[in-house]
Amino acid sequence: MAPLDLEGGTLGQKHAHYNKLLKEAISSGQHVSAFTLGDNDIENLLKIDQACHVRDVDFIVSVFKCGDILCVSRALARSRWLITDPQYANIINADYVHTQLFPYMSTKAFIKLIKQIRLNILDEERAEQFYLHEKKDTDALKWLPKCSANFIEANIEKHFNNLKMRTFKRLCEKTNKIFEIFMEKTCYYDRARYAQVAMFLLKADVDKFLDVIEKDRSNYLPKFNDKATALIMKKSPKRVIDKFDRFATSIHIPTFSRFLKTDEIKPFLYAQAKKENDNNFEYYNLRNFFRYDTLKYFIKKLPKNEQFEFVKKIFIDKEIADADEEKLVAGTEQYNMRKLYVVVRTPSYVWYRFADFERAFQDITEIISKDLDNNDKISMLAVLMACADNNLEHIQKLIQYYLDKHRTADNHNTWKFTTDLLNNTNIHQYDEKTWSLINELFKILKIFDESDSSSVQNIGVIIESIIVYNLIHDQNVSANVQQKFSFKTLKQYGKKLNEEQKEKVFRYLYNFLINKLKPIIKEDDFSDTISTLSQILELLRDWKKQLADYTLVTDKIKECVEIRRKNSWKGSLLHIYKFNKSWQRLMFEESVAMNPGEEVCLNALKHDPLLLERQSNDVQSLRCNDAVTLRRLLAKLRTYWPQSLSTQWVEAYMENLNKTDGHKATIRGLCASLSQKPLLELIEKYKPTQAKIDWSAIDDRILSIQRFIAKNMHIARPQPSPENILFFARGDYLQYALPSLLAIFYNLSIMESKKYILKLLDAPVSVQKHGIRLVYKKLDHETIKKIFFDCWKASKNVSIRAIIFKFTFELLCNEKDSANAVSLWELIELFIDNLTFEEDKKIYELMSNIEKIPLNVRAKYLVKAYNFMKNLTQKVKEEDRENYKRITAQLAEHSRQVIEDMPSEFITDIIQEFIDKEFFGFEDNFGSVYSSGGIISVISAYLLSAKSENEQAEKYEKVFVPIMRRAFEKWSEKKDGSFIIRSNFQCLLTHLSNDLKDYVVEKNLLLPHKMFLNIKEELEKSISKSENYMMLTKWKLTVALCKLAEIPYSEGDNWVGITSEIATDFGQIALDYLKEDVKIHFPCIYKLYSKALNSQLHLISQERIKITIYRCFLADENFIEGYLTAIETSKESYSYDKDMYSDLWDQISEHPSVEIKMHYYYNTNTNNDYC
Repeated sequence: MAPLDLEGGTLGQKHAHYNKLLKEAISSGQHVSAFTLGDNDIENLLKIDQACHVRDVDFIVSVFKCGDILCVSRALARSRWLITDPQYANIINADYVHTQLFPYMSTKAFIKLIKQIRLNILDEERAEQFYLHEKKDTDALKWLPKCSANFIEANIEKHFNNLKMRTFKRLCEKTNKIFEIFMEKTCYYDRARYAQVAMFLLKADVDKFLDVIEKDRSNYLPKFNDKATALIMKKSPKRVIDKFDRFATSIHIPTFSRFLKTDEIKPFLYAQAKKENDNNFEYYNLRNFFRYDTLKYFIKKLPKNEQFEFVKKIFIDKEIADADEEKLVAGTEQYNMRKLYVVVRTPSYVWYRFADFERAFQDITEIISKDLDNNDKISMLAVLMACADNNLEHIQKLIQYYLDKHRTADNHNTWKFTTDLLNNTNIHQYDEKTWSLINELFKILKIFDESDSSSVQNIGVIIESIIVYNLIHDQNVSANVQQKFSFKTLKQYGKKLNEEQKEKVFRYLYNFLINKLKPIIKEDDFSDTISTLSQILELLRDWKKQLADYTLVTDKIKECVEIRRKNSWKGSLLHIYKFNKSWQRLMFEESVAMNPGEEVCLNALKHDPLLLERQSNDVQSLRCNDAVTLRRLLAKLRTYWPQSLSTQWVEAYMENLNKTDGHKATIRGLCASLSQKPLLELIEKYKPTQAKIDWSAIDDRILSIQRFIAKNMHIARPQPSPENILFFARGDYLQYALPSLLAIFYNLSIMESKKYILKLLDAPVSVQKHGIRLVYKKLDHETIKKIFFDCWKASKNVSIRAIIFKFTFELLCNEKDSANAVSLWELIELFIDNLTFEEDKKIYELMSNIEKIPLNVRAKYLVKAYNFMKNLTQKVKEEDRENYKRITAQLAEHSRQVIEDMPSEFITDIIQEFIDKEFFGFEDNFGSVYSSGGIISVISAYLLSAKSENEQAEKYEKVFVPIMRRAFEKWSEKKDGSFIIRSNFQCLLTHLSNDLKDYVVEKNLLLPHKMFLNIKEELEKSISKSENYMMLTKWKLTVALCKLAEIPYSEGDNWVGITSEIATDFGQIALDYLKEDVKIHFPCIYKLYSKALNSQLHLISQERIKITIYRCFLADENFIEGYLTAIETSKESYSYDKDMYSDLWDQISEHPSVEIKMHYYYNTNTNNDYC
């Protein structure tokens, strides 16, 4: 039986015939037999479409498992019901898809299936199953938008680091709670981007959206466009007006100003000026508000007759400028005007834009007359142009003034004045008198001189204006002007002209370009013609003309195509062809020559496939062009023209094989065009007989064909079996076969992979690597472990061992099941035990990535990896030693994260080594250690991670006491004039103090009050207070904080709750300590005490809690040092948030003490740093 071939000439006609055949098959009720993949695509597709129509699930599933991606794609596209209809949930669920379909589907087919399910699934519960089944967070994230709102909210924080904005928007569409979570949990500088994407939520609830973004105290707010600003001003105008300083740079100012009433304008501007005068960082957004370009929108809201008077009083008259601000009464009109004057830095003459022309002309010309060299002269004249507002009398008066007073001015100024005038007025409305005056300006600039003696360079605007004016007034354009004209389409003038005037200008420009077209004699003429044709097309487009009406142009294009083809010139016509898509139909016959590529060939299939035969020479060039891909075209030919065009193309490709070049395009074409059987015959014909190439005897043509078959056979549909590529994947041919080898084995189903893995693992090293990669990607963990272990034992090759270690490590890092993690760790442990000191460096680098190891095996891994790296460091070359020391140190430092699981002996050993070599052995180091991390943090974690007081006491005696006693013995030792031991010991104390919040409470550990108290007693007993006041005081405050925290901590409070509850008691104790120190020592001790207290208050993140503590220092009005301490400790926070601290500082300001008032005013004066 002859294979089915569709009727019709064009692609559309063949589609129509196909639809007719499908309709007949469906209406006949013909049963669809079990699916078998045939060579005829149309027959395969008909069966699939028929099965999809009757919902034959078994048939569809069998198509999914076939190797032809065309059939799989068609089945997926036509069986959306399989995903959306709940009755098929037994098939489209995570378990069935991954256990019953995935092992039998090619990789590409399965990826398509998963994507189709993800796009169309409606059942949130099933989507959640797919999410939970994914091992990688990035893959799981793709399912999240299809899950329920509660599920999304519970899992979103896992994906903060790799969430794309597009996905974020989809999640916000599902639940607006996501927006709130992101605005609360992400970095402040990212929040504006997220808020911008979530702007659509504004429509649902304006106040809620603003509530969320206003919680962020930073200045990073999203940009509200005109529509968003209008919506806010309709729903909640007051909150934006009251907090305008926060929204000033975010909202659309012109829209915002429209919603203010006329009587609100002045009070609003005064209020913002008062904020700007305050110099508070919160009002930083107002820095660009007080400019003409912004304020004009508000001033124009005032009545027309009040606008100029308002700006005149403030910015032009001297009364406000010269006023003594201290003598003005707050709240009066003059006081407010003065405040506004101070913050606006726009030159006074700019405000004349609100005046009528006569007034502006009189005042500005008077200003200019007093200083003819004024650098702002041209800017002032530009203001007068704006005031003239296209009134010809005013324009004439302005030009005449310039001619009378500034004729001898610098030519650049004259050019600037002239071009500004032409750009900002309507020259088509000029009368003869106006044009005569402006001609005088042209003469000054020597525009009409025949020689190119113009004193300015850029005269384009002037020449264009002359041409347009002359044309619309039926005057000739002089040859001199035309010569200076650099072609532009002048479309900006067309918007202002009537139809008759437009046609005059267009016709001139068209003829100007047509006259530039010359006979094409040489290749330079061809290039010039193409350039001119591009300008003509640009002209036609900008003046809304149709190319079909200008046959002279289309004929010239066709002439260029023919000349280029005849002379084999290289000049491209692509720009001409692609200039306007709707004009391409006029160049259909020449399209292949003008745009040689797949796109025009596909277009030919839609409209007239015979074009490919008529333009056979150009098509043949395409077929031989290695740089052009024709896969989509060849796929269409193979499916819809299997007996005609496709056969012709295959024959042409076969003929090309006999040539010595163009084999890449030829082989790629054959792989895409041939069905399975003839392709396998081609591969069989050219497969190499020997693995090694005999370069002296090989036929270069045959070798070229073999190379490109090896490289490109994977693009065939369906792909050849692995046996075919394995013929090439050996010896000298392996380098050519790698692309196909990787692609074919990557695409194999799991069941198919199992048949070929052993062949790859038994191959040379270069192929064996890819076999290991295939094992990793395709097989289950137990099988992978067995194969990897066998390969590891059998191979001494460092590359093979490195890739095995890498993939096993990745498996362990990605494992979520604790039992599987233990099993994989045991394999990794065997590998580490078997490692030498001469492995691939990638293994050693990989071992430092401990953060990714599952927690239940991380401690064991850390000990094993640390011990190996420590031994390695002693054996490697000098140039590698520092890097491996760094990795070893990272491993040791990470033990803090899993300190509860770490062997005690291991921790004490690394602590002791650190103490000996760095803490006390600083002679070989740069100086002190740092409290932010390193082994100092491990010491702190080890001491604090006790389960009982007895255990903590034991750790204290074993670890801390020896450090402390040894430190006291060396307390007076210096290096470069610094007490390094004291500094190191302070770092340790600081870390212990900080870890109250960051470690003890966070991990719900035992509060170390007794240990801290013991440390305090030892410090006070062993070091002098005069030399170590700061250390002693800070630690005394830490002990007090720890003691007070015991009761709320035992009740399960978090750190914020604990510090909130104990704030008053802690503040009282801190005050008592200060009183005691002042009494014992001297009043100025409050300065040092304040620094110590501030250091400990860093443990408290909530400002309101700090304020509660600061208030305790104000409890005793007779204790001056208490007030001064409150000022010292809170002044920095007050400068950043005056609103929150206003009550506290108001109370301070009311104290009658002169000393307190001096400190108060000094710290509230924002300019004191410049005095």
